[in-house]
Amino acid sequence: MPVEKPFRTPLNAVRAFECAARALSYTRAAEELGVTQGAVSRQIATLEGYIGQPLFRRVGRGIALTFAGERYASEVRDALASLESASARIMRRPDEAVLIVGATAIASRWLIGRLAEFQRAHRALSVHLRDVASTADLHGIDIAVLSEPAQEPSLESNEILRERLIPVCSPEDNVPANLTALAKGTLLHLTAYPDAWANWFAAAEFKGAYGFTGPIFDDAALAIEAAIQGQGVAIAPAHAVESDIASGRLVAPFQLSVSSGRRYHLAWPKAKGRLQKVRLFRDFILAASASGRLE
Repeated sequence: MPVEKPFRTPLNAVRAFECAARALSYTRAAEELGVTQGAVSRQIATLEGYIGQPLFRRVGRGIALTFAGERYASEVRDALASLESASARIMRRPDEAVLIVGATAIASRWLIGRLAEFQRAHRALSVHLRDVASTADLHGIDIAVLSEPAQEPSLESNEILRERLIPVCSPEDNVPANLTALAKGTLLHLTAYPDAWANWFAAAEFKGAYGFTGPIFDDAALAIEAAIQGQGVAIAPAHAVESDIASGRLVAPFQLSVSSGRRYHLAWPKAKGRLQKVRLFRDFILAASASGRLE
């Protein structure tokens, strides 16, 4: 009967590599792992020797992943997340079994689809989504997506998205073929973005739009729903309508977008930063942000 060979991949080195790949810094990886920078460098050298090819390359004073490193980082991240989930299932720790995620109303529209992806990867976790407006609403929340940075010393935050606005409408009701048709049609407005249409037409260098009359909505979700129902063309946050465009409920007749000036942040209490469930979700969203999937 053949004897099964032992697992030989240096797991400590893999963990050091994952930290360095996520931070693109040996120094920050060392701080996270509680070791010296030299120790991280030696671990990665060990892993590169085992694999037989470089995983990082020097870029100025920093580092970047090689092509092989990018592929390996993605697979390592998934493997470590699966290991974390397996451990959680075995331990059956109630405090680690439920993740409470907060989000502003508009952020929830794109977060819901990503929660499904996250849930598939971490089936041991039950994700609860709650509506929050600001950092003042974070009591009882593990981690949240907000349209403001966390200023309180008890919180940590990372910018994940710079919001852009784009015109959208129903594919079944008078899709404007050009800027003149758009300007003459029904424009749906949002009180949170009072100058959005004026800024958009200015960016399009169109001089024939004046007045910008049309229904005004306090709630972006309602304006988007009105556009879906064919009531006009809404100018909406691109990330809030990406799933509607993908499903065919909305179309973007013009690819031009303009910045709203808003930036979204992922925020969490420092006291919860070391919890496995918080780290898994934080790393998932930050990885999505770094790859451009949240733009």
